[in-house]
Amino acid sequence: MIAETEAVVLHAMPYGDTSKIVTLYTKRYGKLKVIAKGARGEKNKFGASMEPLSVSSVILYKKEHRDLHLLSKSETVLPLHRIQQDTDRLFTGLALIELTAMVMHDEHEDAGVYALLVDSLRALDAADRNAVNVLLTYTVKLFGHFGFGLDLSRCAVCGRDVTAGELPFVLLRSSDGTVICDRCHADGHTNGQRIDGGAFRSLQFFRQCAVGSCTSLTLPPAAKDRILAALQTYLQYHVEGARTLRSLSLLYTATEQRPT
Repeated sequence: MIAETEAVVLHAMPYGDTSKIVTLYTKRYGKLKVIAKGARGEKNKFGASMEPLSVSSVILYKKEHRDLHLLSKSETVLPLHRIQQDTDRLFTGLALIELTAMVMHDEHEDAGVYALLVDSLRALDAADRNAVNVLLTYTVKLFGHFGFGLDLSRCAVCGRDVTAGELPFVLLRSSDGTVICDRCHADGHTNGQRIDGGAFRSLQFFRQCAVGSCTSLTLPPAAKDRILAALQTYLQYHVEGARTLRSLSLLYTATEQRPT
């Protein structure tokens, strides 16, 4: 059947002399792979609309019970020019689409995840600083869509409100996304990832804020690293086959090589 939908380009690889096999996350059909004939070379008929990080309107011939579909037409609907102009934005964007490709199942429609991804790319394109916050916020909110969202409001043991006051640290439990406060840890409850108070407050911020406003918070590098590590550990606990994002290593390499 002929299908029309919006899509984010997650991955593209050469196929033959002039074509590409492209992985899309679509608004109507979830994750799909398409063959884009004529998408390479001087006569590229799709322009930049089939490049990773593009948000495009696509028309394709969708074949039932097939893993590869035929792309007929594509055009960019949301220009994101600034993402390509800065290494922080670029590698954060690559991490966003790498994460999406890794955790979303083929042809599993989720309009909420699609909207979250597009909003995150739009926020990333607009970011003048703290680009990685978009990835952190996207990841935290993605957990909620999957049904294992973080519960960062009360201690799972004593019920203490952990949204107010200064806690030295909490333990984040991978089993259910709840936290154990420092007092209960002192009483012998030790199951969970230790997160210091500053990083925990930042994590609460990312859970509550809109994606478009998440870059207002400036994180110390150590706090950013701890939050990223905690979120990846939590993701790997809940999603079979999840691994460390390769794009993050590119981001760290680019940051280390930047002149001071």
